[in-house]
Order: sequence, then structure tokens, then C-alpha cells
Amino acid sequence: MRNGHRAAIALLLSLVVLGCAPKGGARTKHTVSASSANRTAPAQQLLLDAGYQALENQQYNEAIAKAEEFLAGTPHGPGSAEALYLKGRGIEGKNAAGVSTDEARQNLQAARTAYIEALEQNPKQPLESYIHASLGNVAYFQDDYQSAVGQLNASYDKLDSDDIKAWVLYRVGLSQQRLGQFTQADQTFGAVQQFHPNSVPAQRSREHQGARAFYVQLATFASAATADQAAADLKKHGVAATRVSDAQGRSLLRAGPIASYSQAQYMRGRFAEKYPDAFVLP
Repeated sequence: MRNGHRAAIALLLSLVVLGCAPKGGARTKHTVSASSANRTAPAQQLLLDAGYQALENQQYNEAIAKAEEFLAGTPHGPGSAEALYLKGRGIEGKNAAGVSTDEARQNLQAARTAYIEALEQNPKQPLESYIHASLGNVAYFQDDYQSAVGQLNASYDKLDSDDIKAWVLYRVGLSQQRLGQFTQADQTFGAVQQFHPNSVPAQRSREHQGARAFYVQLATFASAATADQAAADLKKHGVAATRVSDAQGRSLLRAGPIASYSQAQYMRGRFAEKYPDAFVLP
């Protein structure tokens, strides 16, 4: 995969741009080499080069078009798996540009289909691991956490960027946590800190460890009295709510504890009109 460093950028962007808001991350570059037996013809390689360049420039439709042009000429064989990977990344990237909820869902499913088709082409390493990681990433955003764990774990050992490996392992921990596998999640978060110390995912792993239930953070108030009144109103509707303080001394209104992530998502949706900025913890 001659342009593996570009693929790495694309993957890392998918891990952090589309990831747990409001968290973010940095880009990284590295080189992935391909065996001469698996290299594409020069003209076809130019299409991949142009597609990756478009992807880096956030020209997602152009990246998809270059991938599809490649596949029209070479639906199977050298480079086809990478073209499908590029197509999936372009489709995912469209979500980062801001689209409707329905379109975002459609894009995720289309990207998932592209990655599955790419794996069916029996790609060489390390491309195979990048595809597994991207497929796991899409599954995560589709709330398919069981598949996310499997695909992300399948990618981890063969990835050749420590930065990306840290994000992948951290995403495994998040998926386990959302499945209610709190003990396994804590072990995974511990592994992130052990094998990827001083990284952003290691810091976030520390913040996520120890959870045994979910909460919905509904709102932030400057006044404790206002937060207490909001909590009292929620309790009238049968919702357990508490006020906690953050490091800035603000009052945070939280509903919970809630046993499962799906129940917490339902709770968030229930109060979305009144508290549009609500989100689920952890």
C-alpha cells in the first residue's frame, strides 16, 4: 500500500473526528510499504494517489469518485481492496462535514459495506488491519459494540502506528463499557495506559475507569439553586436526578444511575427537547 501514510491519516481522523464528542485528537503520519507482487499498475496507482489527496483535502465526493473509477477498471485484483477502503473512508468523511441524521446513518452503512467488500478481496497486511479498524470504527458509531470489539481487536496487533493503536484499544474499552462489560473495559483501559503511556487515549482511559453505571448529563448551571430546582422537577416525573460540581464550580445536573447504555440513550432522547445538549456518561 504505497500511500499507507495517507490511509493512516484517514483512519485516525475517523477515530477522533467522528468519535466521542467533545473529545478530539491529533493526526499522525507514517509509511506503509507494499510488496512488489501486490502493487497496482501506474495508471491505476495515480487514481489512488489522487483519491488520497482528495481525502486529505476533505474533498470526499472526489475521493469516492476516484475509488469508483479505479474499481470500474479493476473490480478485483491488486489495489481493489485499497480502492474499496478509500471509498469507505470518503463516505465516512462526508459525515464529518455535517449531514442529517438519516444521511449519516446511510453513510455509515455504505462505508461498512465498502469495508466488508474490501476484506473479501483478501488484502495484504497492513491494509487488512486498517480495514478491520475502520470497520470496527463504523460499527461503534452504529451502536454495534459487539462487532466493534471484534473488528478493532482484529486490527490491533498488525497496525504499525503506536498512536493509532492507542486510539483503537481505547475504542475497544469504550465499546466494552457500553456493552456493560465494566470489568473488561477497566482491563482494556489499563492496557492503554500500560502500553501507550503519555498518550491522549491513556489520559481518557483513566477518566473512564471505574464506571459501573451510566448517567445522562442534562445541563450545566451557574447556580446550585437552579440545578437543585431542575433536579426536583425531574424527580416529580419519576427520574432520579442529582447535582454535582465540576472543577470550575459549576453545577451539573445528571440523571441516573442507569443500568444500560441503551436505557441511558432512551433517557437522553426523552429530555432532548428540554435539554438538547445532554449526553451520556461515561
